[in-house]
Amino acid sequence: MSDEKGFTFIEIFIVVFILGSFMLVAIPRLDNFTEGNLKSGSRNLSTTIRYLYSEAAFKKKIHKLAFDIDTSEYWVEVLEVDEYVVSPDPFLRKRKLPDNIFFKDIVTQRSLGISTEGKDEFILFLPSGFVEPVVIHLESESGDIYTLATKPYTGATSIFDEYKDLLIQ
Repeated sequence: MSDEKGFTFIEIFIVVFILGSFMLVAIPRLDNFTEGNLKSGSRNLSTTIRYLYSEAAFKKKIHKLAFDIDTSEYWVEVLEVDEYVVSPDPFLRKRKLPDNIFFKDIVTQRSLGISTEGKDEFILFLPSGFVEPVVIHLESESGDIYTLATKPYTGATSIFDEYKDLLIQ
């Protein structure tokens, strides 16, 4: 009988095999989590756009959805008399895109090109039932991209699970 303490090669092999099997199952799920964040971020932004379209028409005030591309945040401002003020509506408070999701770029008629940084981009929602056309590309850290494009006369947003280079007219 031996008094030596320690693990046998078979015990170590079994532990490594179990850990390897766990990683084989867990790692693909982490990608699904990031894709879920991308879907969630695009849905939240799309819902905000649709809501603002209705709010502008209902309240007869110009609304502005502003973007800070660098920090992946967006918020709503309302035109009061002659200046924009942050909306008091709790649904329209400043929001940040989900973890590991960021704005790749934003294209508006006003920018005359693709904006990839800064906080100068925004979309106007007019009381007449019109939203400025915009194309927003959201990207995950893993490189997955979603494209959101507004429909000016309905306030709806088309969402594509790939980068779409859409022209704004």
